[in-house]
Amino acid sequence: MSTAGSKKKKGIGVKVLVVILVIAIVAGGAIILVKNTRYPLEYEELIVQYSDEFGLDPYMVAAVIYTESGFDASAVSRSGAIGLMQIMPETGEWIAGKFDINNFKDNMLFDPQTNIRFGCWYLGFLEERFEGDNRLVWAAYNAGHNRVNQWLDDPAVSLDGKRLDNIPIEETKQYVEKVEKAHQRYKEYYEIG
Repeated sequence: MSTAGSKKKKGIGVKVLVVILVIAIVAGGAIILVKNTRYPLEYEELIVQYSDEFGLDPYMVAAVIYTESGFDASAVSRSGAIGLMQIMPETGEWIAGKFDINNFKDNMLFDPQTNIRFGCWYLGFLEERFEGDNRLVWAAYNAGHNRVNQWLDDPAVSLDGKRLDNIPIEETKQYVEKVEKAHQRYKEYYEIG
């Protein structure tokens, strides 16, 4: 093979490597862009602190916050749920009682630290009640733990009384699917803690 032919092949090889490198950089940038815009992560220190305190998976907490409020501490739902983890004022008052907070006011739920602390406590309560079954925990976070208990007793919803085979409320079904997907994405995209 001539020297000119060898140089030409090396030149093509270098160009191919450059193209591959550019594609990899663009793809990596796209992943970072998706990670930061589609699945943001804010309040990581509080998520880790209260996940640890209540024995929770921090990725699950991030997924719930993402699903509930998109990390908007000032969020208020149509039903009146408040803050990052969308806690209903009555639930907030009940949880405040568990912490011996006597002067609870609804607006305290706009404070990220209070909201994440209360939300993590509640998730821990649900995890204990539903023996760590994430789908049950997420369904209960959305629809209420008493309702999920009723569903587990209904053979049309739960074939074995231990898991939900057919979530009867579409909003809750979609909620569980969204948290499940976000939970997976947070585990893929971040190292929390």
